[in-house]
Amino acid sequence: MANRINYVNELECLIRDVELVGAQLQETLDEVIGNLAEKNEVLAKKIIKNDIWFNKAEHDINEKCLRLVLTQAPVATDWREIASIMKMIGDIERMADHCGDISKYTMSLAKENPVNLPDYFGEMVNVMREMVFDSVKCFRDSDVDLARKIIETDSTVDNYFKNFSEDIANLIKENPQNVKSYLDYLMIGKYVERIADHSTNVAEWIIYIVKNELK
Repeated sequence: MANRINYVNELECLIRDVELVGAQLQETLDEVIGNLAEKNEVLAKKIIKNDIWFNKAEHDINEKCLRLVLTQAPVATDWREIASIMKMIGDIERMADHCGDISKYTMSLAKENPVNLPDYFGEMVNVMREMVFDSVKCFRDSDVDLARKIIETDSTVDNYFKNFSEDIANLIKENPQNVKSYLDYLMIGKYVERIADHSTNVAEWIIYIVKNELK
């Protein structure tokens, strides 16, 4: 019984660690999105540098997961949760990576002339943001319904990016002098789509933990 109590306590600490990293991701993402308009190079560099913190957090959480497995006696349900946490923290770290990637292109755009974008670009970014924030919330609340909503929303971002790619190609043809800026925005759009994909992965792992259903 004592071992089981220790296990539960350590698992609760582990879950709080993941929630902390999720909260930091939310803060970072809002900085990234705000900086798409401001194009502040100092902030962009700070976001890029902060990736070191996310890398360390992923490493520390993975170590705690492995230590939990080695020192305790996890049952099948425990194994499912621990393995899922390791997968989820990996997805969260990849989202943080992409925040840094977007910031690199934001720094590049700061040196270029402003260009017109498809009017739905902001909405594509906002849908992705909602998915990320919802993924953190549904992990905290073990909310399967919210997780399913995230998964369904992923196709919306995919469609936005498909249209965005086509429209950017047309804008390059019409404005060849701005090809560098448009290619930078195309890459930003790609990373927006990838962040949405990782949010979907997190949602799928949450469903696996709660319902033992894995897509």
